[in-house]
Amino acid sequence: MKYLTSTFLSLLCISMLCLFIACGGNSAEEAESQQGKEYTSAYVCPMHCEGSGSDEPGQCPVCHMDYEKNAKHNSHEHTH
Repeated sequence: MKYLTSTFLSLLCISMLCLFIACGGNSAEEAESQQGKEYTSAYVCPMHCEGSGSDEPGQCPVCHMDYEKNAKHNSHEHTH
């Protein structure tokens, strides 16, 4: 019984370590890849198709889905 518990705990620790490593390694790459206008425009395609994105509502030229307002868009029109 002691051997079974020890084996189970070892496998659990190894699984947790693999999960931690797999989930934490993409933040720099992900931030770097989200610099195009398909991520930074006022209106973006929900699929983030390459070359899509606009300052006005419309449709994606690649997949023809309607643009959505980008909640992360930094507007330069300040209202102080």
